[in-house]
Amino acid sequence: MDKIWIILEREYLERVKKKSFILSTILTPLIFPLFIAITVFILSTEEKEERVIALLDKNNFIEDSTRIRGDIFIKSDNDISEIQNMIDEGEIYGALEIPEFDIYEPKDLRFYSKNVPSSDLISGIESLVENKIRELKIQDLKLNEESLDKLRTRITMETYSVDKEAEGISDEIGVKQSNSDLAFGLGYFNGFLIYMFVFIYGSFILQSVLDEKTSKVVEIIVSSIKPTQLMMGKVLGVGAVAFTQIFIWIILVTSISTFTSMYFGINSYETTQIVQTEQEVNNSKEIVKSIYDMFAAVDIKKTVLIFLIYFLGGFFLYGAFFAAIGSAVDNLQDANQFTLPISLPIIASLMFMGIVLNNPEGNASFFLSMFPLTSPILMMARLAFGVPDWQLILSIMILIISVVFALWFAGRIYRVGILTSGSKITYKLIWKWFVMKNY
Repeated sequence: MDKIWIILEREYLERVKKKSFILSTILTPLIFPLFIAITVFILSTEEKEERVIALLDKNNFIEDSTRIRGDIFIKSDNDISEIQNMIDEGEIYGALEIPEFDIYEPKDLRFYSKNVPSSDLISGIESLVENKIRELKIQDLKLNEESLDKLRTRITMETYSVDKEAEGISDEIGVKQSNSDLAFGLGYFNGFLIYMFVFIYGSFILQSVLDEKTSKVVEIIVSSIKPTQLMMGKVLGVGAVAFTQIFIWIILVTSISTFTSMYFGINSYETTQIVQTEQEVNNSKEIVKSIYDMFAAVDIKKTVLIFLIYFLGGFFLYGAFFAAIGSAVDNLQDANQFTLPISLPIIASLMFMGIVLNNPEGNASFFLSMFPLTSPILMMARLAFGVPDWQLILSIMILIISVVFALWFAGRIYRVGILTSGSKITYKLIWKWFVMKNY
């Protein structure tokens, strides 16, 4: 154990002392709010260029020129071929052709432009023509538009999670407000974060093992330590680096959140209550308050704890495989070939994330959140929607057992591969190393 600790300490100190680690650890939590602030500033100051769009309306649905989201539509009597030439030469942005048709059997509209139009523009045009056709139908059927407007009903729905430990809302006991959009976004963010960390720190392990093997330093190291102990030290050392970085990020994010709440007059301990001041609350404070209100329904402490468990489990599971690959190959090109099968479950987790987020209680979601190669990412995606405790415990237990197996499996390959060079690596040879005894 002492020898493993020496390797762990060496790997840890070698990485945390680098300027790149310090800069990335401090700057990364600031990048996201800075990026959001810059985006909001750009959108608020952006002046959209007015684009001219020719309108060929054979039904005379639109009598005069009109505007849609800053684009001006001007009626034209020119031939479509002439207008297409004007579009090609850049004189106008595009052209909208509304063919002649019966309002009860409308035909498809046609839009011409040099570049692909935005979905906002297309939806705006479709809504404009649909409203015109609706007005004509009301006139033709001699309907009362005021009565039709009264038939329109818009319902909003608030969602609540039943939880006996939650504080009661009015006369309701054990109920707390939930937000499906927030759960979707938080689930995707948590899953993607683990995906990113596993890939980044897994590659660190592979590169570290490969560097020592190619430089022949490992031959000196293994003269005083067992290869499996060396592998465990490396995995634990890089894992400690990752844990340190995440822990610092949690502190920074918590500090930023606390200072933000203080600046905008929001009670950090009871985010749904806003401190009254003599001045009227401005729009920016209302926006920040609404964000705090959304996250008030999220159990942050539980989310962070479960995140750390699944991150560590996913890291050690895949880190063991990356260490085995690094010990088996002699160069990075061969490593890329053998990392593909290991990376497929991680990539597949991102592909299946949409299924899990849209149906977090389905059979597929349950299986994928239990399967150890996908559970670190997809269980975190499900967590925001609420997962029964027994499923969390079962998933974590399966993951822990899988990590122990992965470390044992990778150790048997590592003990042979780290001292082998110049061989053509195949899956058959790796299996031979695995079953080899008393090496």
